[in-house]
Parts: sequence; structure tokens; C-alpha cells
Amino acid sequence: MIKRVGLAALAVSLAACAPPSAGGDENASATAPIAPAAGCVAEASRDWSAVGNQYYVIEAEASGATCAEANATLRITTSEGAVLFERAYPTAQVTLAFAPTSDQARLRDELEAWTENTADPASADSLPAWPARAARPPNFQPADGVTRQVYETARGNQSALFCYPDGGESNACVTLAGTTATLLGSLTPERP
Repeated sequence: MIKRVGLAALAVSLAACAPPSAGGDENASATAPIAPAAGCVAEASRDWSAVGNQYYVIEAEASGATCAEANATLRITTSEGAVLFERAYPTAQVTLAFAPTSDQARLRDELEAWTENTADPASADSLPAWPARAARPPNFQPADGVTRQVYETARGNQSALFCYPDGGESNACVTLAGTTATLLGSLTPERP
């Protein structure tokens, strides 16, 4: 018994002689303010009910040393979280969606707007037809690898269509069918 009391007294004295922890008072770390993250970071998401009973989640996030230097990513996932489409852009190149003077709060609002579908109606058959023997459809720039057959098949199937700003005057358009997403290209404004 005396041996146990002696060991307990030794442990208490050693603890009293130990230097304070690097964080100082143990309770101080629980109440100390958390330093804000460096740079500019924002995110937004929304559920999207496409044609028929197709449901997707549209996510957007941006980060950078400053909001003007941020890179933004748009992602389309299934409601279970499987990524079907993802594309990143410097916000400075997507002036249709992002202002060069945005702060973190405004960037979050811009991301929220970026996740809204600009296609109305949200069906690929609303895209301009690609005439036979034409290099491309009028007012549309096909993505690399998208042929007339791929494009017209999406239109004929009336695939779900999600479009979003991808430049200063254009909107990228992605067709979705179940768990398949295809970037068709970008709608461009009509030129006189």
C-alpha cells in the first residue's frame, strides 16, 4: 500500500514539474478563434430534375489566392454521388458568370447562379440542327471529338440538356442519359 501511495505521489510531482504544453492553457485552445483560411474559397450546389425521372446534383466550387485568381469547377453527379461530368475554368475566362472584382460572398452567389441550367427547354432537341455536309451547327461550336452523328443522336433522343456559361459569350452544353454525360460543345451568340 505504501508503495502505491509513493508511486502516486511521484507521478503527481512529475506532472507538476512538466513544462506547459505548446498550446499553453488547455482550455485556451478550445476558445481560441480559428484563423480564416487563406485565399478565396466558395462552393454551391443544387438538385436538378432533368427530363423524365432523371435526377442529378450540380456542384460548383472555386478557390484561389484571391477571388480574381480563382479557378472554378462545375461538376454533375448522380444523386448517389457518382461524378458524370467535371470541368474546371479560370474564373477570369468565364466573364459571363464571374466578375473580376468579386469577393468571397459574391463569388458564392456567382457559383450558385452558375449551377442554374441556361437551357430552356432542357432537352437536346432544342439545340440547332447540324445540316448535312456543314462543318458545324449554326451558332454552336462542337467539342473535340463530337461528330454530327453524336450531336444529332443526342438531339433525336431528346436527351436531358444542361448548359452553363463557359466564356464571355458562350454556354457549354452537356447531354445526360442515365449515367452517361457528353459535352456536346458551346452555344455561341448569333452573328449578323
